[in-house]
Amino acid sequence: MDHADFDLCRAQKTLVVCDIEGAEAELLDPVLAPGLAAADILVEAHDCMRPGLSGVIAERFKATHNIRVIGRRLDDSGLPDWMEGLSDLDRLVALWEWRSGPTPWLWMVKK
Repeated sequence: MDHADFDLCRAQKTLVVCDIEGAEAELLDPVLAPGLAAADILVEAHDCMRPGLSGVIAERFKATHNIRVIGRRLDDSGLPDWMEGLSDLDRLVALWEWRSGPTPWLWMVKK
């Protein structure tokens, strides 16, 4: 996708789900992609790759969106029942994304 592709957000209700390993800094820019102001956006901010990235993105959208930061935490409630028989380490590895640091999600709902 490029910035112009987000123009379609103006014509219809849109949810943008973005997980592009740090490139969200370049793509999610409402100055270059004004159509994003009309969309709800769920984005994983790769602060571990680009420190402060979640703050940069939140700042860009604070005028047009209500923003909730979803931090990372281990939650095993979504694991299937059969995993109860595994060791704690195996269950931890099933949940671990192998990140070197924080990757908060931003849930941004248009105002």
